[in-house]
Amino acid sequence: MLLVPSHGHTHGHLSVVIRQPAQATLLLAGDASYRQDLMLSGTIDGVAIDEPAAHATLERLQRFVRAEPTVFLPAHDPGSGERFAGHVIADG
Repeated sequence: MLLVPSHGHTHGHLSVVIRQPAQATLLLAGDASYRQDLMLSGTIDGVAIDEPAAHATLERLQRFVRAEPTVFLPAHDPGSGERFAGHVIADG
């Protein structure tokens, strides 16, 4: 389990990366993005106290989900529970 910076929503915002042997990585993104589709499109949503940092975070998240099989789980995404239950990988 790793804590990774995901600044933008708030200063000091963190996300949690959980690597699992022989399974997709879980990325608990908190409020770095409110929905997976918005993260994938690079759309800043909700509250962003620092928009340049939020944009940079979205770019890092996009690179991450392209680099390895990842289940993206932001806090406010209504699809997070279903993706977690079925381990549906983000299509970045």
